[in-house]
Amino acid sequence: MPPAPDYTRNHELFSTFRSLQGHLAGRLAANPGVITAWFNSLPHRDTDAPEGDPVRATPSWRTARLSTGRRRELALLLSRADNPLAGAEPLAAWLLSSVPVCTYLEIADSARPSLLAVDPLADDFCRQVVRLRETIFLANYGLAKVAARNNNPWDHSDLLSAASCGLLDAIDRYVPGATAARFSYFARYWIRYHLSRHLQKNSSVVSFPIHQHRIGRRIERYLAARDSGPHPVRVKVCEELSLGAGAFHSYSLKPRIVSLQSPANDREEAPGFEFFLCDPAPTPDTVLEDAETASHLRALLRTSAEPETGVMLAYARSVGALAEAAEDYLSSLHNLTLDRIRRRG
Repeated sequence: MPPAPDYTRNHELFSTFRSLQGHLAGRLAANPGVITAWFNSLPHRDTDAPEGDPVRATPSWRTARLSTGRRRELALLLSRADNPLAGAEPLAAWLLSSVPVCTYLEIADSARPSLLAVDPLADDFCRQVVRLRETIFLANYGLAKVAARNNNPWDHSDLLSAASCGLLDAIDRYVPGATAARFSYFARYWIRYHLSRHLQKNSSVVSFPIHQHRIGRRIERYLAARDSGPHPVRVKVCEELSLGAGAFHSYSLKPRIVSLQSPANDREEAPGFEFFLCDPAPTPDTVLEDAETASHLRALLRTSAEPETGVMLAYARSVGALAEAAEDYLSSLHNLTLDRIRRRG
């Protein structure tokens, strides 16, 4: 009997992974200087808060992006970690509940000269976390492969890379527990998120910022819901969607971009390059003519055409109507036959 797949051990693997995260967070909290060095290396943010402003309570959500409130909270915990009376437990609990595993690895990399020189036990926990993280990734790699294969076959390698990044994000943020969702369910959302961001950035010749995509989708959904009524004016759209005039103006100036390898070639709302070279709405007679021509052409190719000719016709089909490609090919055969008859005569 073959052994069970590795992903069936997710509960065991994530329980061990969570335990190692707690040990690593505790060792990092015991060395607040390492966290301070990483914290000071982050890009500067405007934190002009009035004096005496309490630290804003943040939800227990593991995110690598530190908002202004989270930065103030971390700065306060770091200042208290130096006090022997306060201890490092609050800082360790904050790290475990608020930041993903990838942030632990960034903190470990920021240690000078190295985490091994600062705290050998913390470095050992960090290595164990990295090894187990890779084990969990390989055990659940099938989730990324399935998601990449189901999207678009032309861009499989890039989609697989984006799906793998989503799987790693899910591993870094997953918190096992009695009420936690199954990891496969949790990871599917992060994989879809990374795939959608990849398509938004690379599905056209020109890349647009993510906020422009979101504003554009909001406007398109709003206009699609009002197809039956009169077209609303710009001021009405901005008022209904709480948008500025500049945002709508930028949306109206956004060009219609397509590419030869666009992943959206088969979507009605975003046609590909072939859509603009072919007739988008052929008549029923034309469709029937294409079908009949295609059947005769296939029979002719099986008996007389060389493989190179078949490749050329397949390419011609992708940039023009089939009837035109067949007509050109049959015309060339006719001329070739007449030339052979003249030579024999």
